[in-house]
Amino acid sequence: MSRTITIEPVTRIEGHASRITLQLGEDTGLEDARFHLTQFRGFEKSVCEGRPYREMPALTARTCGICPVSHIIASNKACDHLLGAVDIPPTGEKLRRVINLAQIVQSHALSFFHLSSPDLLRVGWDSDPATRNIFGVMRQNPELARDGIRLRQIGQTIIAKTLGGKKIHPTWVVPGGVSEPLSVEKRESMLRLMPEGALLEIAKRTYAFYKTLVPKFKDEATHFGTQPTLFLSLVTRAQGHLEHYDGVLRVKDAQGRILEDQVPPEEYGRLIGEVAVEDFSYMKFPYYKPQGYPQGIYRVGPLARLNNVQACGTPYADVALAEFHMLQDSGPIVSSFHYHYARLVEIIY
Repeated sequence: MSRTITIEPVTRIEGHASRITLQLGEDTGLEDARFHLTQFRGFEKSVCEGRPYREMPALTARTCGICPVSHIIASNKACDHLLGAVDIPPTGEKLRRVINLAQIVQSHALSFFHLSSPDLLRVGWDSDPATRNIFGVMRQNPELARDGIRLRQIGQTIIAKTLGGKKIHPTWVVPGGVSEPLSVEKRESMLRLMPEGALLEIAKRTYAFYKTLVPKFKDEATHFGTQPTLFLSLVTRAQGHLEHYDGVLRVKDAQGRILEDQVPPEEYGRLIGEVAVEDFSYMKFPYYKPQGYPQGIYRVGPLARLNNVQACGTPYADVALAEFHMLQDSGPIVSSFHYHYARLVEIIY
């Protein structure tokens, strides 16, 4: 007899999900799996349309309370273009990059240490659900937990006290650059927060520890989220290296072929389409237009970014990137399990 398994609520995720449903056939096993998101319908029309452009960064940042800096920067970059200030002052760009890197550190640290490590350390799979969390990690591996808390503290403090003014939805980034310069006092405060090499040493120590875990999860890495997809990311304009703030678009397929390269972001509409086809959601599903839906489904984020480049641009991250590419005999890394690996490489970067 066929049956449906419902997982509700969904915990320890960076985002909002109401439930997961698994449809099992009588003789066929798993037939369908659905991830049900908490959705807000009509955000563009009911909230954004008709608003002054200067309000848009703050509004779009409400998309997320974990990574609002990315949304703020993306919206402000769009406002830069509206104002004709495509090239903002160099100091403003550098400060935007600093706050964006701080967010990457804190967000990746949250995802790896707080949300994922309870499973990776076997705290959660065979344990009481009450210990299936960061507190269980603290008891089993207190040094790892301290490192995770420290990394996130560094990122959040740079955002809140040094640059952005507050941890969640900072308003410091504005069209044309930033709202105020970095003072000497705040610069010194930021340097005191992370003595020379401290953040890098934590990141390298965590990365080395995680590499010892990877062989233990060979089965999970082989079977978890290994469907072939495209990969979309930014790369630097000149060398095609890892990029988070600026750059151009690159699309690569699951065999490693570059389908699109050096595409200006403002031309994204030529590459990306949206379709509302799934009966369980009124969200639109993006896809790569030349291949249609669902063949043109693509992945983004740290896994896609590392799959799309051969260099990060910093010494230790380049070594880690080379080791990342060796996880598979050839071609891009297709297992979603290795998003963990990719996040740690980006923290090192």
